[in-house]
Amino acid sequence: MIGIIIHLEDRWNYTQSDRDIDVLQMYQETVRAFNVDTLIIIDKTTEGIVHKFIGVDTVYATYKTLKEALHAYPDVTKIYFEHENAIPAGTEYSPLNDLIHPKDNVLYIFGGDEQGLNLVEIPLEKDDKIVSIQFTKYILWSIVSMTTVLYDRYLKGK
Repeated sequence: MIGIIIHLEDRWNYTQSDRDIDVLQMYQETVRAFNVDTLIIIDKTTEGIVHKFIGVDTVYATYKTLKEALHAYPDVTKIYFEHENAIPAGTEYSPLNDLIHPKDNVLYIFGGDEQGLNLVEIPLEKDDKIVSIQFTKYILWSIVSMTTVLYDRYLKGK
């Protein structure tokens, strides 16, 4: 299983706008393009997701918290992606360039566009990894981060 966890937040002053649905469609098409088996959404929106994912080859799951999602997938390698400035001091991490992607049984975990992951609150396990994508701006949209990581996985798998 190759899985992605994203956080969907209320980003504009209204929920489930056409723009929100466009964003969800971008996630859907990106995971399909890179042969991701599972897309997990942590739904932090006020009104909940109304967009329906259509796809035969991808499993879509929604949870209210990251803890619930991780509990549902206990025996996978978890790789958390966060901006360098948001990684707590003294926490071990590596840049994306150095990441050796697992061939299978992995969850790539991305924070929301506004709030990130808040790694301090996540009980990391021994084999979990924290990876930073090297860039100069503080905000990098999660769809862009996810696509960058999946493309890195594709290139390194050749």
